[in-house]
Amino acid sequence: MTRLGPARQGHTRMAPAALRHAVEAVAADAFGVRRNDVSAALQDDAGKLGVNLLVRLPAPPLLVRAAVPTDSVDRAAPDMAAPDRERPALFEPVFERARTARRQIALLGGRITGMECGRISIRLAGAGHSPSEPRVDGEQDRRKA
Repeated sequence: MTRLGPARQGHTRMAPAALRHAVEAVAADAFGVRRNDVSAALQDDAGKLGVNLLVRLPAPPLLVRAAVPTDSVDRAAPDMAAPDRERPALFEPVFERARTARRQIALLGGRITGMECGRISIRLAGAGHSPSEPRVDGEQDRRKA
C-alpha cells in the first residue's frame, strides 16, 4: 500500500473547455460584460497559453451625460479638480479598456489556470444596447402626449 502525501508524484490535467471557460470568465470580468458576451480560442504560443478573444461590448447609453475629462475640468475650474478622480469605465476609451483588460487577463488567467499567458489578441465588437437600460424614457415618449 502506498502512502498518500507530498512524496506522491503525478500531474493535473485541465480539459481544454475548462481552460477556455476560465479565460472567458476572467475576460468578461475585466471588461465588465456578461460571460456570454465573450468567446475565446486558445492555442500554444511557444509553450505559453495563447488567447484570442472576441468581446461584444454594449454601446454606451445615449441619454447619459458624457463624462468630462479630468484635465479639462482642472483647467476650467481648478477648485473642482480632485487628484484621485477617474472617469467612469463606460466612458474610458475602448483601446485603454482593452489594454487594462489584457493585463488583468494575463495576471488572473495565469493564476487560475496555472499557465503563463503569452499573446492575448482581443477583437472588439458591438453587442447592441444594454438590456438593463430602457430604450425610451417615459418622459421622452412622444406617443403619450
